[in-house]
Amino acid sequence: MSETDISWRPRRRQIGAALAVVAVLLLLWSNRRPAQAVQGTEVRRGGLLVAVTTNGKIEPVDDVEIRSRLEGRVVEIVDPATTVAAGDVVARLDGGLAAAALATAESDERAAEEELRAARDGLAVAKDRLAVDQRLEREGALTRERVTQSLAEVRADEAKLAFLERDVPLRVAGLGQRIQELTAQRDAATVTAPIAGTVYRTQAKKGEMMRVGDPLLWIADLAHLRVRANVDQVDLGRVESGQKIRITSNAFPARDWSGHVTEITPHVEMRENRAVAESLADIDSDPQGLVPGMTVDVEIAVSDSRDVLQVSADAIVGDQQQPFVFRIDGSRIRRMPVKIGRSTPSVVEILDGLAVGDRVVVSPRPDLVDGARVEAVAE
Repeated sequence: MSETDISWRPRRRQIGAALAVVAVLLLLWSNRRPAQAVQGTEVRRGGLLVAVTTNGKIEPVDDVEIRSRLEGRVVEIVDPATTVAAGDVVARLDGGLAAAALATAESDERAAEEELRAARDGLAVAKDRLAVDQRLEREGALTRERVTQSLAEVRADEAKLAFLERDVPLRVAGLGQRIQELTAQRDAATVTAPIAGTVYRTQAKKGEMMRVGDPLLWIADLAHLRVRANVDQVDLGRVESGQKIRITSNAFPARDWSGHVTEITPHVEMRENRAVAESLADIDSDPQGLVPGMTVDVEIAVSDSRDVLQVSADAIVGDQQQPFVFRIDGSRIRRMPVKIGRSTPSVVEILDGLAVGDRVVVSPRPDLVDGARVEAVAE
């Protein structure tokens, strides 16, 4: 053994003793340091609802859009929220032009048919006259020139009738089609409800000029509504048909409605800087208070467990890979790694690391360290 090793032994003993003194002093200083006040909360078991929250619009499941089948001015139209039965008049348009055109077409049809009848009667008269003239010629009472003239009149009437028998049926057929169209337009001036329901929206106003195809109003059964909700792209994998939904509205702060998802559209598009797809959900509860077009808040339950070990989300420290909590152990805290599962904005499921009844620090300060003295107060 060298002289250096022999001389180093006393120094190591001195350093060890000094460190021990420092440790004792730090412990005494730590015990004298005032305990930090922290808020504590208890780990408990209970129900855990994990939901996707979004917004959407109310719409009817089955509705009917009524469009104008006549060009004319609106004379009368029902107000929105009017309940109607099938066949009730919901709007009237000025059908004067269609009625006038219909009367003209019907008159033209009668005139064409009368022209053909008159041609047939005229030919019959001409033939009778020719027969009389031929008899008188044989008796010597009439000249040959007169018979020739009568024969020419018969030939002319035959040619005229032959033309009209080809032309009049074509004209009458065209007029008949025109009459059908004008009759439909005249009848379209009176608009009736094809189904029973409620007029939930009107597009036209009294006195407004309508063209054929312009929308007038919409009718639906408001007892059967659904919500068309926007689902963010990141949540699409969690939303499925059959999941329950909860609907709320700022218009009715104390009420909510329930339903279930029926369809998810896989097409994603950008809306107000959001990549979203649409989902449809039927409303199962009484939809009273909800109306088509209303914007509502939608909560889609993607997971609903009745008995889960959980803690306040504000107690979790660290990232998703290495989360931990500060467990309150008497007057001190202990840094405890935990394994977490499902979460909501307010609570987190604990899979490992804590037990029922453990108390942990809520919203710990950045300078809080393992082993620190604390004085816990209720959250």
